[in-house]
Amino acid sequence: MSETIDWNPFGQKTIRKCTLYSPMCWKSNIDLSRKLSCISKYGGLIALSNDESQGSKAGNRPDVTIYNAAGKEISTFRWNSGALIGMAWTHNDDLLCLQEDGQVLIYNVFGQFQRSFTMGKDCRDNKVMEFEVFIGQQGTGLVAMSGLFRFLLVNNVDDPKVRILADVPGLKTTPPSSWCVLPGSRTSKVLAANDNDVYLLDQGGHCSQQIPTGLTANPSSYISMAVSVDGKHVALYMNTGTIWIGSSDFQEKYCEFNTNDGRRPKQLLWCCDSITSNTRRLSDRDIAIVVYWPKTLLVVGPKKDWVRYSVEEDLNVPSGMASAVLSADMDGIRIVTVNRHDFLQHVPNAVEGIFKVGSMAPGALLNDAAKEYNHQSEKADEYLRMLLDNGQLPEAVEKCTLAAAAEFQPRIQKLLLSAASFGKSFVPSIKLTDLFVNTCQNLRILNAVRDFNIGIALTAAQLQHLTINCLIDRLVSRREFQLAFHICKYLKIPEDQGSSRILSHWACYKVQQSNVDDTSNARAIRDKLQSARGVSYADIAEKAVESGRKDLAIKLLEFEPRAAEQVRLLSKLGKHTLALEKAVMSGNTDLAYSAIARLRERTNLSEFLVAIRQQPIAYKLYLKSCREQNEQMLKDLHEQEDNFIELAHCHIHDSCSTFRPEDRVMSLHAALDSFSKARDDFGVKATEEQLQLLRDQTNFEQQTDHSFAELSMHDTIHELLITNQLKKAEQLRKQYKVNDKRWWWLRIQSLAEIGSFNELESFSKSKKSPIGYLPFIEMCMKYNAPGEVPKYISKVSQEKRVSALLKVGNVKAAADLAIQTRNLVDLDMTLKRCGVEHREIAEQVKGALMQLQRR
Repeated sequence: MSETIDWNPFGQKTIRKCTLYSPMCWKSNIDLSRKLSCISKYGGLIALSNDESQGSKAGNRPDVTIYNAAGKEISTFRWNSGALIGMAWTHNDDLLCLQEDGQVLIYNVFGQFQRSFTMGKDCRDNKVMEFEVFIGQQGTGLVAMSGLFRFLLVNNVDDPKVRILADVPGLKTTPPSSWCVLPGSRTSKVLAANDNDVYLLDQGGHCSQQIPTGLTANPSSYISMAVSVDGKHVALYMNTGTIWIGSSDFQEKYCEFNTNDGRRPKQLLWCCDSITSNTRRLSDRDIAIVVYWPKTLLVVGPKKDWVRYSVEEDLNVPSGMASAVLSADMDGIRIVTVNRHDFLQHVPNAVEGIFKVGSMAPGALLNDAAKEYNHQSEKADEYLRMLLDNGQLPEAVEKCTLAAAAEFQPRIQKLLLSAASFGKSFVPSIKLTDLFVNTCQNLRILNAVRDFNIGIALTAAQLQHLTINCLIDRLVSRREFQLAFHICKYLKIPEDQGSSRILSHWACYKVQQSNVDDTSNARAIRDKLQSARGVSYADIAEKAVESGRKDLAIKLLEFEPRAAEQVRLLSKLGKHTLALEKAVMSGNTDLAYSAIARLRERTNLSEFLVAIRQQPIAYKLYLKSCREQNEQMLKDLHEQEDNFIELAHCHIHDSCSTFRPEDRVMSLHAALDSFSKARDDFGVKATEEQLQLLRDQTNFEQQTDHSFAELSMHDTIHELLITNQLKKAEQLRKQYKVNDKRWWWLRIQSLAEIGSFNELESFSKSKKSPIGYLPFIEMCMKYNAPGEVPKYISKVSQEKRVSALLKVGNVKAAADLAIQTRNLVDLDMTLKRCGVEHREIAEQVKGALMQLQRR
């Protein structure tokens, strides 16, 4: 079969209508003329629904059916909302359904409702007469015309903000003769015709008349108009049958073409390459306007070039009705009939240069050389030498590679890739090698997704614009998980962005299947995902919860490595005890505390205590929390468990925390009772002594003018001593059996503090000091009585005398004594105290140290 059988000359260009799928997979008795229909860009999803008015007459509601590009049914759902007037596809393959009252409902490809919004009060009160969905830089937009002939615009259906455009001048009882949307970078506008006047309407209330440049025809009305996908070109169809074709700003006229048919076209669309048309001259642009009437398709170029195609209409369609559906894509026109899905486009330059009759382009010569080489003909060498001599072989390899990418038939793809591979053997170029490898990869992916079971009819240019990642996302949204997974593995996409992510989506879909029991479902998911990295079982479990399968969610959470996610979702499911167990096992105290708090909030006290006692670690954490924040709960817990020791400690803590004497006494009595129940003799004795001390302090306060509140027994004796209450201090000493060392310390400190140094000297002579005489020196120095120090120096023991001398600042005497006793520790201590003014002493000490070290 010839590679150019579907080509037609189109001025200096060539146009072709390729068959993508024939026959279609849907039912043969389908009637496209009586259905609401729409075709998506980048893949060709098809949505069909019966005409709402016919459905209402029969007393039932229509079904909405979604097909892939090959006509294989994906899903169907019953329309149960208001009167449906039209459908369209958004840029991310969601189905937008518009009701007569302006309500917009959005569904996914499986007919699952996603969200909705309204076009406002005007549409609700006056109904929607016509609408148009467009894809701009901000996303998918929608323009609706109400019964008052007023246009309402939404620039992005994902963030619907309804804006009212300016009114069309002169409209009273009849609607605009034609209108279309002009997409813009920031906001879109509407071109509307009132008979033979064209106006540009924007959301700022501005309305400007547009006059087509160079118009020679004299129409009475513009009955149809169309704007190209990129918004750069516009076509006006007049009631005289003439088409004005030019730029969308009406400043440049391409041509006027007379079709000799004054009927309103069924569809008027642009066929152009949106990627390249902006950077090429008019003569080089691949642009054309496509006019569709029943059984006829007319393609008109900017230089009045034209091609007419016959359209295979359904035989059951009444005369004058159209059964074909056309949709403009970024690089061509999709034509869907009952029996076939065609794609109309300009022949790519690389393909045209190779297969055009008589072509001497480098790609054509390389293709011929490869064919002759396969036939073992010497002409292969002639063609190859011709390319090498002219330096055209790299260009030839590139053209054959690009042409292969632009073809739909695998047979032609292989032919061109074989030619490119043959030529590449003589051109050691990394750039060409990368291009060849990338093209082979893309073609393998394109052929896989074009299969009728998948039905994503992408061109190479569309794939380049869509990107591989977006294609994978679309496969996932259509639940083609296996193909998406193999594509990611084939392209070696990182697991977190590729295979693992797809397996997560598959698992989320798997948990929604109600025909599989929970155990088998969890096992199947685990088996598939156990080698996948970065998979969140918590996200999958959440999907299971949304589907009402809580038991399955709990089973899946057993595989979740993140304890925080386990605890969060288990708490959400009401499994607070299990959540607490997982939190404790994680070793994260913060997580355990939060699980304890949630368990306490959502259960009564008895259930909470039963649950938390089963987790010893959690119970200890809860006790610690109560000790810091809720002491009453801590006492209740100890009392319930008959833990009288800890209960007594709580009462002791209470007694130390209060400032009211009566409250302190009550707390101590409660502690005494708890110690008694616990049979803790030491605790009983200590508490009794504390109570007795409180009583004694109260008596002392009544007998003197001093306050003894908050004082310990030690401080109480000290306070009595400095206030000359020696008898009372002696009484406390005997009562609480204060040992001699503590008593001497208290007496020395108190006497020095009040300045009774004579009495201090007498006290030192009363008997031998149990704590030595160094404390006497320290107290004298502390309370500024250095003159009293010599009285005690001689009484200090020999081993502490150097230290005593240093305390009083007598470095010379300390050094002499240290040298005399030859004590290394004393010498070292003396040397450290020697300053700049003690250089001679320091030298003497160093000499003594050196002598001792030599020995």
